[in-house]
Amino acid sequence: MSDNDLLQGEQFPHKISGEYESEDAARHAAELLINNAGLPETQVRVVEPGDPSLSRKVEPESRGIARTLVKSHITLGLAGLVSGLVLAALLVTFGPALTRSSPLQTFIVFGALFSMTGLILAGAVSLRPDHDPLIVKTQHAARSGRWSVIAHCADFEEKARAKNTIDFSSQTA
Repeated sequence: MSDNDLLQGEQFPHKISGEYESEDAARHAAELLINNAGLPETQVRVVEPGDPSLSRKVEPESRGIARTLVKSHITLGLAGLVSGLVLAALLVTFGPALTRSSPLQTFIVFGALFSMTGLILAGAVSLRPDHDPLIVKTQHAARSGRWSVIAHCADFEEKARAKNTIDFSSQTA
């Protein structure tokens, strides 16, 4: 599925976009992505100026995003809890007198602290800050009368092929 199956719930978590002055240039770029980069047609979206379905074309996997929220919070929250409890066990066994004399409090504090840290990291993963520049750029292009092509990629290899193709097509358009 993707590179981060443990945390990601999206089928296509990676995105690449390119801006074009005309419909012909955008359609040509989409064809290059399909024919040269080997992306299936369902993974390539053309966004026209003022497109009413822009948000669906940029982020078509709303259920996948919800799965990412759940998976990342469960995984990183539990990983944080386990890490905190392991560290607490080490501190209770080998640590300073304070942690050895208060084992219950040590387990509670480190378990809670590391769980919260894991949940905060899960929030950062779920927010997808790597998608923000692409979304803003595509919205700006649509408002400015420009066309955009978005490639939804399953892994880093597919993303690299799409990026090379988009870079090439924007130079020749």
